[in-house]
Amino acid sequence: MKVAIIGAGAIGGLLAARLSATDARVTLVARTAAANALRREGLTMVTPLNRVVRVNPRVTDDPLSLGVQDLVFLCVKSYALRGVVDSLAPLLGPDTAVVPMVNGIPWWYPYRQPEPLADRPLTSVDPDGRLWRAIDPGRVVGATTLVAVEGDGPTRIRHVSDQRFTFGDAADRERPAVERIVALFGQAGFQPAVAASIREAIWVKLWGNLAFNPLSALTGATLGTLCNTPGTREVGRAMMLEAKAVAERLGIAFALSVEERIAMAGAVGDFKTSMLQDFEAGRRLELEAILASVIDLAGHVGVEVPILRTVLALVDLRARGRNAA
Repeated sequence: MKVAIIGAGAIGGLLAARLSATDARVTLVARTAAANALRREGLTMVTPLNRVVRVNPRVTDDPLSLGVQDLVFLCVKSYALRGVVDSLAPLLGPDTAVVPMVNGIPWWYPYRQPEPLADRPLTSVDPDGRLWRAIDPGRVVGATTLVAVEGDGPTRIRHVSDQRFTFGDAADRERPAVERIVALFGQAGFQPAVAASIREAIWVKLWGNLAFNPLSALTGATLGTLCNTPGTREVGRAMMLEAKAVAERLGIAFALSVEERIAMAGAVGDFKTSMLQDFEAGRRLELEAILASVIDLAGHVGVEVPILRTVLALVDLRARGRNAA
């Protein structure tokens, strides 16, 4: 099986390190500087048990050289997807599955959904419908994960905790591609599962991200601190309740309570969320996919989300101030 991983960030590096140990032919697609560094130094991974593993994944900065792949994992930030679509076409054959490993509400979410979504791209994450046109949602396998992983440049990652990945067809159909992905991830030592509804799995992860990622960027606090400090815990809870009302209007049923989801997040401990890592590194924040998308959906279903709007405005202002400094 030919597998391309687009993006050499923390999650892309983790997949490259672990999937390269399977029978698949795995290639990590990185920018030139990162690809050169990986060729020189390899990739060092610190496991959750603090074991240091060094691997030398196959890497290229020229995706056009790879030819048609069986699986293509998109491991870039949600806002960066538009920058990679032009390089995808040569990788896609009739049966190629595209697996976006992105935070938040993905661009393909409205695919084969009833009104008020009904195959109409969301302006928050796909304002001109470019992603919808460039990547057929029918070939998408949705994915979500609760792994915590930190990157330190292109050649070093730290896998903090968790092994769980969940996959499902974008239209909730049974597809051989989903089973192949689950088998591949099992071979790599992860804990993969097939979702009965991939959108419900996305909401479970997003439920924590939409609250504590923005709050971490505002406060500089780790996940454990935010979840275990009464004030920030209550703000996060209020944000999650607003999002729950939106999701339920879209037919999502949550199998766990707000308190249980906060406990899951808090159990990760003193981990910097991906948004806090991005803020401290001066990188763009994934506000569109993680917060603006939920506000977008709230407008479609007629739910008021004043706390989500307030937090989005505050984080956006702080990010702009950082960039202007």
